[in-house]
Amino acid sequence: FCFVNIEIFDFCCIKCNPDESGELQTEYTGIRPGWHMNKKYWISVYFNQDVPDEKIKELVSNSYDIVVKSLTKKEREML
Repeated sequence: FCFVNIEIFDFCCIKCNPDESGELQTEYTGIRPGWHMNKKYWISVYFNQDVPDEKIKELVSNSYDIVVKSLTKKEREML
């Protein structure tokens, strides 16, 4: 649900609702299409730019929820 480069911690790739992706990229210069990911479902969120920390937390939480909903019941029970 969230990928980061721990060597250069400057952005994360998170799963996103495709309907929101374009809106977010228009609103924030620090949100771009997912780097090396399916750009329909993933966005890159750059830290220390114009995306507030609270918005980043919200997006990461939403990403987690999207991924968990796609799991089978058995997989969810193992979390």
